[in-house]
Amino acid sequence: MNRWLAASGFHGAMAVAFGAWAAHGAEATLPQHAIDWVRTGSSYQLWHAVALLGIAALSQRNSVRLVTISGLAFALGALLFSGSLYLLAFGGPRILVYLTPIGGSLLILGWLLLLVAGLKKGSI
Repeated sequence: MNRWLAASGFHGAMAVAFGAWAAHGAEATLPQHAIDWVRTGSSYQLWHAVALLGIAALSQRNSVRLVTISGLAFALGALLFSGSLYLLAFGGPRILVYLTPIGGSLLILGWLLLLVAGLKKGSI
């Protein structure tokens, strides 16, 4: 089992489903600002599904610890960032607004870890 490939598939499917719903059915039930939250969450989640696909490929070639931690940051960050936006759009508790920047910070951390992994001598 390749957990990164599975995580990529999960996030990709979720992002496309929410993005399609925001484009074709959300207007009947949500105000415009909530639809915008869903679109933002979908966009970020889809980009990070692609990033997780890259992590899956890298992890097959090399077991650089920073790449693994980057994958964890991407997977958890996308879930917190996009998930909190989805839940807020559906009227979830306002306390969820605190999860969005935590998720975003994890996404940034994931990219910075890839930067460091790429700069390490002989890393990839």
